Amino acid sequence: MESEEFMADPRQLQAEARKEPQRHGLEAYFDTIRVLKDEKGFTLREIADWLKERGVPVDHNAVWRTYAKGIRHIPQPEAREQNEQFERKGRQNTAMPWLG
Repeated sequence: MESEEFMADPRQLQAEARKEPQRHGLEAYFDTIRVLKDEKGFTLREIADWLKERGVPVDHNAVWRTYAKGIRHIPQPEAREQNEQFERKGRQNTAMPWLG
């Protein structure tokens, strides 16, 4: 088996990597995204444009990923209650279809 040869010095690449600016996701903007989407009715593209106008380089896919990830961590008792009501109603309709 032939040995692999690398062109770049690993220590040099590590030093260059340390000089790179820290990247931050949109997590810091989650509350802003949630307000625009849930309370103001903005679309994902409109939110992305809104953020771009204010200096945040983003596209609608990144907005969606941030929203979807963040919304999973918010307790939603109302949604849970609605699901339970739907399930109960569904069982009633199945058991006695003439009542629907």
